Amino acid sequence: MLHRSVGFVRIGDKKALKKAIKLRNELGKEMWGKFWRRLLKDPYLMTRLPHSLEPRIIFKPRPTKNEPDRKDECYIAAWRNYDEDGKLIYKSVVCSIKKHGRLGAYTKTKKALLEANKENLEILEFMGRLNSIALK
Repeated sequence: MLHRSVGFVRIGDKKALKKAIKLRNELGKEMWGKFWRRLLKDPYLMTRLPHSLEPRIIFKPRPTKNEPDRKDECYIAAWRNYDEDGKLIYKSVVCSIKKHGRLGAYTKTKKALLEANKENLEILEFMGRLNSIALK
């Protein structure tokens, strides 16, 4: 957090507002580089970005008659989209480690997460929330 005084009491409200906006834009451009304009135009961008693009391991219940408490280890990739009305849609890809193998399940769910967030990959990498590993 950064606080700066522009001296609005001495120079007046209008001049102080212009000075504060100019200072904000200079500092924002210095800190965010080419992403600064995008952050200004989209006030909810930071709240929509994921904290991590790593799939999680869950234990999904798969009961059988012989084993009613049986659980299957799976990777899950979960993300959110918005439809044209602005409603939130939750989407996910679940991949069984037993069926696909640990690496196969991880790769499949990781690709799904990268595809879902493809328009934000550059800013996520800039923020340090994405390791630049190319999956094939």
